[in-house]
Amino acid sequence: MAIEPREFLTRAYQAGVKAADPHRVTREAVAQLGDLAREAWVFAIGKGSHGMASGAVEALRQRGVPVRGGLVVAHAADPSATHGLEFAQGDHPTPGNGSFHAADRLGVVAASVKQDADAIVLVSGGATSLIAAPIPGITGPELVDVFETLLASGADISLMNAIRKRLLRFGGGRLALALPSRRVHCLIASDVIGNDPASIASGPCVADSSRAGDARARAVEAGVWDRLPLRVRQHIETTDLPRPDHARFVTTAVRVILDRTHAERGAAEEALRLGAQVQVRSDPLSGNAATVGQEFARQLVSGRRQALQCIIWSGETTVTLQPNSGRGGRCQEFALACAAELEAAGPRAAGITVLVAGTDGRDGPTDAAGAIVDASTCATIRNHGIDPSVALRNHSSYDALNSAGALLKTGPTGTNVNDLVITLLS
Repeated sequence: MAIEPREFLTRAYQAGVKAADPHRVTREAVAQLGDLAREAWVFAIGKGSHGMASGAVEALRQRGVPVRGGLVVAHAADPSATHGLEFAQGDHPTPGNGSFHAADRLGVVAASVKQDADAIVLVSGGATSLIAAPIPGITGPELVDVFETLLASGADISLMNAIRKRLLRFGGGRLALALPSRRVHCLIASDVIGNDPASIASGPCVADSSRAGDARARAVEAGVWDRLPLRVRQHIETTDLPRPDHARFVTTAVRVILDRTHAERGAAEEALRLGAQVQVRSDPLSGNAATVGQEFARQLVSGRRQALQCIIWSGETTVTLQPNSGRGGRCQEFALACAAELEAAGPRAAGITVLVAGTDGRDGPTDAAGAIVDASTCATIRNHGIDPSVALRNHSSYDALNSAGALLKTGPTGTNVNDLVITLLS
């Protein structure tokens, strides 16, 4: 093969991220919106907010619709962004003072929207934490406790947001209610498997038909209910969200414009261009990261091999953390477990290289997007004095993979459409 496996996989990943560019997709979506009011306000929240805002503003200008104001909330400022809107910096993956301030600013700017204008709300993954502020009756520390408990529990994003939206100032449709505009157009870049708008970013502009008891039952089933603060549990049991028959939702349109399939297609096209035969798995990636990583490696070893074959998979796994867990993320944990299984397979794993990375460029609370591993990775880790099995057990995948030079570091990508697993069999 003319290209090394790591370079092949990195280029396929980069192509996947580029195909999930929220700027381009948002620009096209706003250009296709029906009749708009004589002016618009733009609100963008999430990891893709800078690109989405810039794309929306460009499209509105091309349509001759003045942008009178708005707000962009992200984890960091982007000097290259061209949206010209006010910016607030929130916190992620757990809220803090930045998130509380961003929520306050969002409330002020939203209230400034004119009743004869349209509001365009652009939502991407990470928005839940970035504008997280508690509703009356819940304190900031209690809300932070909920986020930390859920993130460590191994609960999937749907359950986490089913609980969190009931505690958030702008969750469960409450942002739509805070906008006095004529209409609300909500465009979403999805980081949730299945693309349920009510689950993505805790549904800031989406009516929720579930009842209080539904969230409690799901939390009990997942084993996290008793770990939530008492006052939080009492609130969840007694408070419902705005109902779907609220008049605001009649004039609110919600649409998912970007998801993980965009990244899959981009990666697949690049892999084909590089000469590989490509298989894109139709089932979404989900489940416990280490368990799924091990099973995936077993499937690769036992499956029928083709010359220069690339297998692409996308979705999102979970990790259940223990007290005093080390550094890492779900992609790194998947990769380390996969590497251990490939090593155990011996010669049968020759020629198999696996990339696992978040499309946002940040896996867990680390500076790595994920990792690239093969059957030799664990031996290299041991040569640096680290036991891979202990690292996996202690959720310390970052340091182990870093010692082997296996981490993939890209910096923030400006998008967020779940995780990519790209495998090369050569």
